[in-house]
Amino acid sequence: MKKIKKQHKSAHRTMLLIILVYLTIIIGTVRNFKLSEFPVPEKQTLLNGTWTGELETFLKQNLGFHDMLFQFKSQTDLIIGEKMIQGVYITDERLIEKQVSAEAGNAGILNHFYQEYHIPTYLVLVPSASEIYESTLPANALNANQEKMIKSIYSDTETGIRCVDAYHILSSLKESYIYYRTDSHWTSYGAYYIYQSAIQKMGFTPVSYQKYVISHLSTDFRGDLYQKTLYDGIKPDVLDCYTYEKGSEIKDIRVRYQDGTIEKRSVLYDKSALETDEMYRFYLGEPCQRMIIRTNLDNGKKLLLYKDDFGDCIIPFLLQHYSEICIVNLEQTGNQFQDVAEPSDYTQAMFLCSVKKWQEIFQ
Repeated sequence: MKKIKKQHKSAHRTMLLIILVYLTIIIGTVRNFKLSEFPVPEKQTLLNGTWTGELETFLKQNLGFHDMLFQFKSQTDLIIGEKMIQGVYITDERLIEKQVSAEAGNAGILNHFYQEYHIPTYLVLVPSASEIYESTLPANALNANQEKMIKSIYSDTETGIRCVDAYHILSSLKESYIYYRTDSHWTSYGAYYIYQSAIQKMGFTPVSYQKYVISHLSTDFRGDLYQKTLYDGIKPDVLDCYTYEKGSEIKDIRVRYQDGTIEKRSVLYDKSALETDEMYRFYLGEPCQRMIIRTNLDNGKKLLLYKDDFGDCIIPFLLQHYSEICIVNLEQTGNQFQDVAEPSDYTQAMFLCSVKKWQEIFQ
Protein backbone atom coordinates (compact mmCIF):
# COMPACT_ATOMS: atom_id res chain seq x y z
CA MET A 1 0.00 0.00 0.00
CA LYS A 2 2.82 2.43 0.91
CA LYS A 3 4.53 1.64 -2.40
CA ILE A 4 1.35 2.45 -4.30
CA LYS A 5 1.00 5.75 -2.41
CA LYS A 6 4.57 6.68 -3.27
CA GLN A 7 3.92 5.86 -6.92
CA HIS A 8 0.82 8.07 -6.90
CA LYS A 9 2.78 10.92 -5.32
CA SER A 10 5.55 10.52 -7.87
CA ALA A 11 3.06 10.59 -10.73
CA HIS A 12 1.36 13.70 -9.36
CA ARG A 13 4.72 15.39 -8.85
CA THR A 14 5.76 14.59 -12.42
CA MET A 15 2.50 16.02 -13.73
CA LEU A 16 3.05 19.18 -11.67
CA LEU A 17 6.55 19.62 -13.10
CA ILE A 18 5.19 19.26 -16.63
CA ILE A 19 2.61 21.96 -15.90
CA LEU A 20 5.33 24.25 -14.53
CA VAL A 21 7.45 23.74 -17.63
CA TYR A 22 4.56 24.54 -19.97
CA LEU A 23 3.58 27.62 -17.96
CA THR A 24 7.17 28.82 -18.05
CA ILE A 25 7.47 28.38 -21.80
CA ILE A 26 4.06 29.88 -22.59
CA ILE A 27 4.46 32.97 -20.43
CA GLY A 28 8.06 33.35 -21.51
CA THR A 29 6.98 33.27 -25.15
CA VAL A 30 4.22 35.83 -24.58
CA ARG A 31 6.76 38.10 -22.91
CA ASN A 32 9.22 37.48 -25.74
CA PHE A 33 11.56 36.09 -23.06
CA LYS A 34 14.75 34.27 -24.06
CA LEU A 35 14.71 30.79 -22.62
CA SER A 36 18.31 29.98 -23.51
CA GLU A 37 19.24 29.55 -19.83
CA PHE A 38 16.26 27.38 -18.99
CA PRO A 39 17.44 24.34 -16.95
CA VAL A 40 16.68 21.48 -19.33
CA PRO A 41 15.74 18.38 -17.32
CA GLU A 42 18.10 15.44 -17.68
CA LYS A 43 17.80 11.89 -16.42
CA GLN A 44 20.24 12.41 -13.53
CA THR A 45 18.78 15.74 -12.35
CA LEU A 46 15.28 14.29 -12.44
CA LEU A 47 16.30 11.21 -10.47
CA ASN A 48 18.18 13.06 -7.74
CA GLY A 49 15.59 15.84 -7.49
CA THR A 50 17.96 18.73 -8.26
CA TRP A 51 16.09 19.85 -11.37
CA THR A 52 13.13 21.22 -9.39
CA GLY A 53 15.52 23.38 -7.37
CA GLU A 54 17.19 24.60 -10.59
CA LEU A 55 13.78 25.41 -12.05
CA GLU A 56 12.70 27.37 -8.96
CA THR A 57 15.97 29.34 -9.03
CA PHE A 58 15.45 30.08 -12.72
CA LEU A 59 11.90 31.29 -12.14
CA LYS A 60 12.91 33.45 -9.19
CA GLN A 61 15.79 35.10 -11.02
CA ASN A 62 14.19 35.59 -14.40
CA LEU A 63 10.41 35.65 -14.25
CA GLY A 64 8.18 37.91 -12.25
CA PHE A 65 5.55 35.23 -11.68
CA HIS A 66 7.82 32.99 -9.57
CA ASP A 67 5.84 33.59 -6.38
CA MET A 68 2.59 32.70 -8.10
CA LEU A 69 4.00 29.47 -9.53
CA PHE A 70 5.77 28.52 -6.32
CA GLN A 71 2.58 29.09 -4.33
CA PHE A 72 0.73 26.92 -6.85
CA LYS A 73 3.38 24.19 -6.45
CA SER A 74 3.19 24.40 -2.65
CA GLN A 75 -0.57 24.07 -2.62
CA THR A 76 -0.40 21.15 -5.04
CA ASP A 77 2.20 19.38 -2.89
CA LEU A 78 -0.19 19.61 0.07
CA ILE A 79 -3.10 18.28 -1.97
CA ILE A 80 -1.13 15.16 -2.92
CA GLY A 81 -0.15 14.57 0.69
CA GLU A 82 3.22 16.25 1.09
CA LYS A 83 3.60 17.77 4.57
CA MET A 84 6.87 19.61 3.99
CA ILE A 85 7.80 22.48 1.69
CA GLN A 86 11.37 23.72 1.35
CA GLY A 87 12.42 22.02 4.58
CA VAL A 88 9.43 23.38 6.51
CA TYR A 89 6.75 21.12 7.97
CA ILE A 90 3.15 22.22 7.50
CA THR A 91 1.06 21.52 10.61
CA ASP A 92 -2.45 22.57 11.53
CA GLU A 93 -1.36 25.50 13.70
CA ARG A 94 2.10 26.56 12.51
CA LEU A 95 5.01 26.22 10.13
CA ILE A 96 7.93 24.36 11.72
CA GLU A 97 11.45 24.29 10.38
CA LYS A 98 12.92 20.83 9.93
CA GLN A 99 15.82 20.09 12.31
CA VAL A 100 17.85 16.99 11.53
CA SER A 101 21.43 17.56 12.66
CA ALA A 102 22.54 15.06 15.27
CA GLU A 103 25.73 16.96 16.07
CA ALA A 104 25.36 18.62 19.46
CA GLY A 105 28.22 21.04 19.16
CA ASN A 106 30.41 21.43 22.20
CA ALA A 107 31.29 23.72 25.08
CA GLY A 108 35.03 23.84 24.41
CA ILE A 109 35.27 27.42 23.15
CA LEU A 110 32.94 28.64 25.90
CA ASN A 111 35.04 26.92 28.55
CA HIS A 112 38.20 28.47 27.09
CA PHE A 113 36.54 31.91 27.24
CA TYR A 114 35.66 31.43 30.91
CA GLN A 115 39.11 30.15 31.82
CA GLU A 116 40.79 33.09 30.12
CA TYR A 117 38.68 35.99 31.43
CA HIS A 118 37.24 34.70 34.73
CA ILE A 119 34.12 36.88 34.56
CA PRO A 120 30.67 35.56 35.56
CA THR A 121 29.42 33.75 32.46
CA TYR A 122 25.95 32.48 31.60
CA LEU A 123 24.71 30.20 28.82
CA VAL A 124 21.21 30.08 27.34
CA LEU A 125 20.56 27.56 24.55
CA VAL A 126 17.14 28.03 22.96
CA PRO A 127 15.40 25.01 21.38
CA SER A 128 13.63 25.34 18.04
CA ALA A 129 9.86 25.17 17.78
CA SER A 130 10.30 21.69 16.30
CA GLU A 131 11.45 20.46 19.72
CA ILE A 132 8.69 22.12 21.73
CA TYR A 133 5.93 21.13 19.28
CA GLU A 134 7.35 17.77 18.20
CA SER A 135 4.04 16.02 18.88
CA THR A 136 2.38 18.07 16.13
CA LEU A 137 4.84 17.06 13.41
CA PRO A 138 3.71 14.66 10.67
CA ALA A 139 4.11 10.95 11.38
CA ASN A 140 7.67 9.72 10.77
CA ALA A 141 8.98 13.29 10.49
CA LEU A 142 12.71 13.59 11.03
CA ASN A 143 13.55 15.77 14.00
CA ALA A 144 16.78 16.15 15.96
CA ASN A 145 16.59 15.62 19.73
CA GLN A 146 17.54 19.10 20.89
CA GLU A 147 16.75 18.41 24.54
CA LYS A 148 19.48 15.77 24.51
CA MET A 149 21.87 18.15 22.75
CA ILE A 150 21.29 20.91 25.30
CA LYS A 151 21.89 18.52 28.19
CA SER A 152 25.10 17.32 26.56
CA ILE A 153 26.48 20.83 26.08
CA TYR A 154 25.44 22.00 29.55
CA SER A 155 27.06 18.98 31.18
CA ASP A 156 30.35 19.79 29.43
CA THR A 157 30.56 23.40 30.64
CA GLU A 158 32.98 24.52 33.33
CA THR A 159 31.59 24.42 36.88
CA GLY A 160 31.50 28.22 37.18
CA ILE A 161 29.39 28.75 34.05
CA ARG A 162 25.71 29.00 34.94
CA CYS A 163 23.23 27.52 32.46
CA VAL A 164 19.60 28.56 32.01
CA ASP A 165 17.16 25.71 31.34
CA ALA A 166 15.26 27.35 28.49
CA TYR A 167 13.99 23.99 27.24
CA HIS A 168 11.85 23.16 30.29
CA ILE A 169 10.66 26.75 30.74
CA LEU A 170 9.41 26.92 27.16
CA SER A 171 8.01 23.39 27.25
CA SER A 172 5.87 24.33 30.25
CA LEU A 173 4.51 27.31 28.30
CA LYS A 174 3.91 25.61 24.96
CA GLU A 175 0.16 26.26 25.08
CA SER A 176 0.97 30.00 25.18
CA TYR A 177 2.16 32.24 22.35
CA ILE A 178 5.90 31.66 22.82
CA TYR A 179 6.89 30.91 19.20
CA TYR A 180 5.65 32.56 16.05
CA ARG A 181 3.41 30.52 13.79
CA THR A 182 5.06 31.63 10.52
CA ASP A 183 8.57 32.46 11.71
CA SER A 184 11.42 30.40 13.18
CA HIS A 185 11.96 32.70 16.19
CA TRP A 186 10.38 32.91 19.60
CA THR A 187 8.02 35.76 20.43
CA SER A 188 8.76 38.55 22.89
CA TYR A 189 6.46 36.72 25.30
CA GLY A 190 8.62 33.62 25.11
CA ALA A 191 11.78 35.71 25.45
CA TYR A 192 10.40 37.43 28.56
CA TYR A 193 10.17 34.19 30.54
CA ILE A 194 13.74 33.24 29.68
CA TYR A 195 14.84 36.75 30.69
CA GLN A 196 12.95 36.31 33.98
CA SER A 197 14.87 33.14 34.83
CA ALA A 198 18.26 34.29 33.52
CA ILE A 199 18.28 37.69 35.19
CA GLN A 200 17.66 36.11 38.60
CA LYS A 201 20.70 33.88 38.12
CA MET A 202 22.61 37.03 37.23
CA GLY A 203 21.75 38.67 40.55
CA PHE A 204 18.86 40.98 39.65
CA THR A 205 15.14 41.10 40.35
CA PRO A 206 13.22 40.80 37.08
CA VAL A 207 10.76 43.51 36.13
CA SER A 208 7.25 42.13 36.64
CA TYR A 209 5.38 41.23 33.45
CA GLN A 210 2.45 43.36 34.61
CA LYS A 211 4.61 46.50 34.51
CA TYR A 212 5.10 46.33 30.75
CA VAL A 213 2.90 48.11 28.24
CA ILE A 214 2.48 45.85 25.22
CA SER A 215 1.98 47.44 21.80
CA HIS A 216 0.84 45.38 18.83
CA LEU A 217 3.03 46.62 15.98
CA SER A 218 1.47 44.32 13.40
CA THR A 219 -1.21 41.67 13.37
CA ASP A 220 -0.21 40.58 9.87
CA PHE A 221 3.37 39.46 10.41
CA ARG A 222 4.38 36.64 8.06
CA GLY A 223 7.88 35.54 8.96
CA ASP A 224 10.83 33.73 7.43
CA LEU A 225 9.09 30.35 7.23
CA TYR A 226 6.24 31.88 5.28
CA GLN A 227 8.77 33.52 2.96
CA LYS A 228 10.30 30.08 2.33
CA THR A 229 7.01 28.32 1.64
CA LEU A 230 4.57 31.06 0.58
CA TYR A 231 1.97 28.93 2.32
CA ASP A 232 -0.83 31.19 3.56
CA GLY A 233 -2.94 28.56 5.32
CA ILE A 234 -1.51 29.54 8.73
CA LYS A 235 -2.85 32.52 10.67
CA PRO A 236 -0.46 35.54 10.49
CA ASP A 237 1.49 36.47 13.58
CA VAL A 238 1.36 39.40 15.98
CA LEU A 239 4.56 41.38 16.43
CA ASP A 240 4.75 43.02 19.87
CA CYS A 241 6.82 45.72 21.54
CA TYR A 242 7.21 45.71 25.35
CA THR A 243 7.74 49.07 27.07
CA TYR A 244 8.49 49.67 30.75
CA GLU A 245 7.56 53.31 31.21
CA LYS A 246 9.47 53.72 34.48
CA GLY A 247 12.47 51.82 33.23
CA SER A 248 15.88 52.79 31.93
CA GLU A 249 16.38 55.20 29.05
CA ILE A 250 18.84 54.80 26.20
CA LYS A 251 21.53 57.49 26.07
CA ASP A 252 23.26 56.42 22.90
CA ILE A 253 23.91 53.45 20.61
CA ARG A 254 27.07 52.77 18.66
CA VAL A 255 26.87 50.25 15.84
CA ARG A 256 29.70 48.63 13.93
CA TYR A 257 28.88 46.73 10.76
CA GLN A 258 30.87 43.85 9.33
CA ASP A 259 32.54 46.09 6.73
CA GLY A 260 33.89 48.34 9.51
CA THR A 261 31.32 51.11 9.04
CA ILE A 262 30.41 52.90 12.28
CA GLU A 263 26.96 54.35 12.95
CA LYS A 264 25.55 56.28 15.90
CA ARG A 265 21.89 55.92 16.80
CA SER A 266 19.61 57.20 19.51
CA VAL A 267 16.80 54.63 19.23
CA LEU A 268 16.87 50.86 19.47
CA TYR A 269 13.97 49.95 17.21
CA ASP A 270 13.85 50.17 13.42
CA LYS A 271 10.28 51.06 12.50
CA SER A 272 11.06 50.97 8.78
CA ALA A 273 11.36 47.17 9.06
CA LEU A 274 7.59 47.01 9.64
CA GLU A 275 7.09 47.98 5.99
CA THR A 276 9.18 45.06 4.72
CA ASP A 277 9.05 41.26 4.57
CA GLU A 278 11.57 41.16 7.44
CA MET A 279 9.54 42.64 10.27
CA TYR A 280 11.58 40.78 12.91
CA ARG A 281 14.41 43.23 12.19
CA PHE A 282 12.33 45.84 14.00
CA TYR A 283 13.99 44.88 17.29
CA LEU A 284 17.60 45.73 16.42
CA GLY A 285 17.55 46.92 12.83
CA GLU A 286 19.93 45.83 10.10
CA PRO A 287 22.21 43.00 11.33
CA CYS A 288 25.54 44.33 12.55
CA GLN A 289 28.69 42.83 14.00
CA ARG A 290 28.62 44.77 17.27
CA MET A 291 26.22 47.13 19.01
CA ILE A 292 27.00 49.01 22.23
CA ILE A 293 24.02 50.48 24.10
CA ARG A 294 24.48 52.89 27.01
CA THR A 295 21.60 53.67 29.36
CA ASN A 296 20.99 56.25 32.08
CA LEU A 297 21.50 53.63 34.80
CA ASP A 298 24.53 54.47 36.92
CA ASN A 299 25.07 51.10 38.59
CA GLY A 300 28.39 50.14 36.99
CA LYS A 301 26.88 46.90 35.64
CA LYS A 302 28.01 46.10 32.10
CA LEU A 303 26.90 43.07 30.13
CA LEU A 304 28.69 41.47 27.19
CA LEU A 305 26.06 39.56 25.22
CA TYR A 306 27.04 37.07 22.51
CA LYS A 307 23.92 36.17 20.60
CA ASP A 308 22.30 35.01 17.39
CA ASP A 309 19.05 36.58 16.17
CA PHE A 310 17.04 34.87 18.93
CA GLY A 311 18.62 37.43 21.24
CA ASP A 312 17.17 40.44 19.42
CA CYS A 313 13.83 40.71 21.23
CA ILE A 314 15.25 39.99 24.70
CA ILE A 315 17.42 43.15 24.67
CA PRO A 316 14.66 45.55 25.92
CA PHE A 317 14.26 43.39 29.04
CA LEU A 318 17.98 43.20 29.77
CA LEU A 319 18.38 46.96 29.36
CA GLN A 320 16.48 47.48 32.61
CA HIS A 321 19.49 46.27 34.61
CA TYR A 322 22.69 47.54 32.97
CA SER A 323 24.43 50.83 32.34
CA GLU A 324 25.92 49.32 29.20
CA ILE A 325 25.29 46.27 27.03
CA CYS A 326 27.68 45.26 24.29
CA ILE A 327 25.97 42.95 21.80
CA VAL A 328 28.15 40.75 19.59
CA ASN A 329 26.44 39.01 16.68
CA LEU A 330 27.67 35.40 16.54
CA GLU A 331 26.14 34.98 13.09
CA GLN A 332 28.64 37.49 11.71
CA THR A 333 31.66 36.73 13.89
CA GLY A 334 31.49 32.94 14.07
CA ASN A 335 34.00 31.48 16.50
CA GLN A 336 36.12 34.64 16.23
CA PHE A 337 33.73 36.43 18.59
CA GLN A 338 36.45 37.35 21.10
CA ASP A 339 38.08 39.68 18.57
CA VAL A 340 35.10 42.07 18.48
CA ALA A 341 34.98 43.30 22.10
CA GLU A 342 37.26 43.21 25.14
CA PRO A 343 35.60 40.86 27.68
CA SER A 344 37.58 42.21 30.62
CA ASP A 345 35.76 45.56 30.20
CA TYR A 346 32.49 43.92 31.30
CA THR A 347 31.15 42.66 34.60
CA GLN A 348 29.17 39.74 33.16
CA ALA A 349 28.98 37.75 29.91
CA MET A 350 26.03 35.88 28.45
CA PHE A 351 25.89 33.52 25.49
CA LEU A 352 22.33 33.31 24.17
CA CYS A 353 21.90 31.25 21.06
CA SER A 354 19.54 28.84 19.33
CA VAL A 355 20.66 25.21 19.40
CA LYS A 356 20.74 25.21 15.61
CA LYS A 357 23.13 28.16 15.41
CA TRP A 358 25.30 26.79 18.23
CA GLN A 359 25.74 23.59 16.22
CA GLU A 360 26.83 25.57 13.18
CA ILE A 361 29.32 27.82 14.99
CA PHE A 362 30.77 25.68 17.77
CA GLN A 363 31.31 22.22 16.28
